[in-house]
Amino acid sequence: MRAPIRHHGVLRQLTRTTVAATAAAVAVSLIPGSAIAATPTAADTAVEVPVRLKVADRAAEKVATPKQVWPATMLSSRGVKVDHDDLIDVVRKGRHVKGDRRRLRQGDTVKVIRVKKDSVIRRVRIAPGTVTVSVTSLKPGRRKVVAPGRPGVRRVKVARTRHNGDVVKRRVVSRTTVRAAKPRRVLVGRKAAPVAASDGLNWTALAKCESGGNPRAVNPAGYYGLYQFDIGTWRSVGGRGMPSQASPAEQTLRAKILHKSRGSSPWPYCGRFL
Repeated sequence: MRAPIRHHGVLRQLTRTTVAATAAAVAVSLIPGSAIAATPTAADTAVEVPVRLKVADRAAEKVATPKQVWPATMLSSRGVKVDHDDLIDVVRKGRHVKGDRRRLRQGDTVKVIRVKKDSVIRRVRIAPGTVTVSVTSLKPGRRKVVAPGRPGVRRVKVARTRHNGDVVKRRVVSRTTVRAAKPRRVLVGRKAAPVAASDGLNWTALAKCESGGNPRAVNPAGYYGLYQFDIGTWRSVGGRGMPSQASPAEQTLRAKILHKSRGSSPWPYCGRFL
């Protein structure tokens, strides 16, 4: 009778190797974010769990899907087409989840949002605005519109993003002026400012001598108004239009400016009354 073969040493070595490998596998599986923890097992995917599916503007429905699958995989298996611009949201207990946590669990809600992008061109009115000019040719406080103005037009291109048909974002891409605005021009009367160097002179006497005190006086020789300006002299001191059409205050102001630079020489006869 042969003696039994003893394998106690080999058995002890195999036992130690098996225990060490098992312990290593358990240790790795406990590491957060490890490949073993993140990868679903066959047992996981074999189990179906209920989730809520909401596609665009369709009514929500409850569906069964294998546990721990990606939402895109679940949608593909159900024949739901997703465009590259569309959004897929996974909501778990009222919160949006990201990354590996998007693998589906029981009670999750999968939302498919249809995203469309387009642009529109609009014509926008440009307000003309108002330019106000103070003049002494009008009575103080009186206003006169001399140019009505005209609004302009601007073409604006706007890019839009729609979620399930509703615009959620607008962005101006370009602005182009089609027609420039012309401002409304208004004259406002004011009191004539005194010319310091000419105050205290008797302008009433000068006007009475030159024109009989008539601001609308016209001399056929080409002289106008209270102080009988010719057109060239009138414009050289800042006057506009015809001297005889300006207010008496405006005519007196221009006469004072002229006197400041030339004295009484522009009125060779009547200047002695100043």
